[in-house]
Amino acid sequence: MSDPGQGIAVLVNANAKRGGRRVAAEIGRALKGANVRLTRTPEEIDEWLRILPEPRCILSAGGDGTAMALLTALRRVKKSGAPFPTVGLLKLGTGNGWARATGAMKLGETLRLLADRSGPLPTRDFGIVDVEGQLCPFAGSGWDGMILNDYKEQLKETKAATFLTKSVYGYLLSIVTRTVPKTVMQSRPTMVVENLGDDAYTIDREGNLVLLPDVKRGTVLYEGTFGVTGFATTADYGGGFRAFPFAERLPGYGNFRVYDGHPLRALSMIRELWFGRHPMPGMSDWFTTGIRMTFGRRVPLQIGGDAVGERRVVEYRLADEKVPLLDWRRLRDG
Repeated sequence: MSDPGQGIAVLVNANAKRGGRRVAAEIGRALKGANVRLTRTPEEIDEWLRILPEPRCILSAGGDGTAMALLTALRRVKKSGAPFPTVGLLKLGTGNGWARATGAMKLGETLRLLADRSGPLPTRDFGIVDVEGQLCPFAGSGWDGMILNDYKEQLKETKAATFLTKSVYGYLLSIVTRTVPKTVMQSRPTMVVENLGDDAYTIDREGNLVLLPDVKRGTVLYEGTFGVTGFATTADYGGGFRAFPFAERLPGYGNFRVYDGHPLRALSMIRELWFGRHPMPGMSDWFTTGIRMTFGRRVPLQIGGDAVGERRVVEYRLADEKVPLLDWRRLRDG
């Protein structure tokens, strides 16, 4: 009988919330024969992938940032035009938005399911967003970038980081005590959004997709103030926050979303926002293959949940490739 981990490669992020040698050892015990690699830098990921035999599946052992680093590295090292291998996402980060979308469970349960499956693995094809050469399931500008920066500052200033401060509750605390007060004091930035695709859709109050007439490449989709905006191919931002509830409605397109409500109003409707209620006052949605956003001033940008500084211009494009992600729900249900 072959080892349960035969043909499986595992990228373990040593910098992730639950990464490190302990997690690598746990995975190695559960999936004997797997190629487990603990990495800290993009260069280490590239070196590993270049010598890796064609895998049955590559597991991303970290959060959304680890999955983003893996996909971006795979694009760098794979042959031009070659498809992505099957990628399985493990819930080892803080938000785990993309892993949740694929039905990932607790680490021990997902590893047992995989160890017991010798045949083909069930997958779902996901579109991916290309931002500044990085591949990710979502990216955004405005409040979300501010929240990430404030959250990091909160962790630095907390002498004893606890489970709560390093969880979704820590994000909520950062929003209430840091981000909201700052946004109330500041004026909302402005932006102009140009369509980079051949057409675009929107969604009406009843949730129906509507093709926009006379929209082409270069058409301005939005011009005005905003609080937060982003582009995504998956609904969940992490922690169960359905920031893009319609992101998977139109295959081959990304969901561009703008919220232009007052921050205090957003805070008062946090439950509705969290669970993706529609329609919402101040919320607008488009579906396209790419956009260019030009801001009236520099604003924070986050890519895949990682804060990357401030920008005046950002382009989001739907990548040509799709990635087959291991579907944990179908694997569990047999």
